[in-house]
Amino acid sequence: MKTPDFWDCPNHFLSKLLKPFGHLYAYGTAYRFKHTNPYQASVPVICVGNLSIGGTGKTPVCLAIAGILHKQKKNFFFLNHGYKSHIQNVLVDLENHASYDVGDEAVLLAYYGPTVVDRHRARGAQFAVRKGAECIVMDDGFQNPSLIKTLSFVVVDGKKGFGNECVIPAGPLREPVLKGLSRADAIIIVGEDEWGVQFYLQRNKIDLPILTGSFVLNKRTLSTLKGKKVMAFAGIGQPQKFFDILKRNGINVVKTESYPDHYYYTRFDVERLIKSANGLPLLTTTKDAVKIPKDLLKHIEIIDGHFVFDKPQEAAALIKGVFE
Repeated sequence: MKTPDFWDCPNHFLSKLLKPFGHLYAYGTAYRFKHTNPYQASVPVICVGNLSIGGTGKTPVCLAIAGILHKQKKNFFFLNHGYKSHIQNVLVDLENHASYDVGDEAVLLAYYGPTVVDRHRARGAQFAVRKGAECIVMDDGFQNPSLIKTLSFVVVDGKKGFGNECVIPAGPLREPVLKGLSRADAIIIVGEDEWGVQFYLQRNKIDLPILTGSFVLNKRTLSTLKGKKVMAFAGIGQPQKFFDILKRNGINVVKTESYPDHYYYTRFDVERLIKSANGLPLLTTTKDAVKIPKDLLKHIEIIDGHFVFDKPQEAAALIKGVFE
């Protein structure tokens, strides 16, 4: 979905009008936590979640955490709810499962580690443990009360922050900021803190570890495309973030096309994009690439990159702590 512009405006009349519905949404989240008996997994569960709807960078952060676990020689499994997946309680098999079956994020995660898809997080955790998991990295699910988290990271986009600080539909939040952060163990700010997240936390006396980092393109991508005119497209939470990253890295983005988050591309969509590019290199994200017909991928440059912590030793220490 495309987020409404007024979600960034604290005093917008639509936000004020919709606030009562936001209170109801927040009440629903609080009610679930109060009336759910959560499951305690036999291995540590690291949750990477957020307080806002989509586009904060949870999945790249999950991959960065997986890299730390790999260095610590821990056998980790990803746990993903499988956005609009058609099968559940399954270990993703890249030979037999497509994004249509298990969700785009699950396919992307499965390239980097064993990935269990299940909307029922407790059942998914049990399945992962049976398969040999020493640790579970849960992509999203911070607002899901069914599974006890050993370590919860809240990921915040540095540019968007907490928006207008209102709950859906009055704003972008899944729950009130202070309520959500009371369950968090650390905060990860992705990109430059333009919104003022750190100042907000200090002002509200929120004493949590704050980690920072950014998304970095690989060197091959930069050497190949730097200075070139290109067309870019994306169907992610915030397509503009992708376009801005390309521009900041010296890639001349002259045409763009945005799609809703988790958009599934038809052949017609991709053929139209190829035609629209008119000979320009056509760029997209790795998350989008898993939803494009394979025979058409030869016409598209997949932009690879990864999330990098500014102080990886701080993240590593927090993660190591869950095993002690």
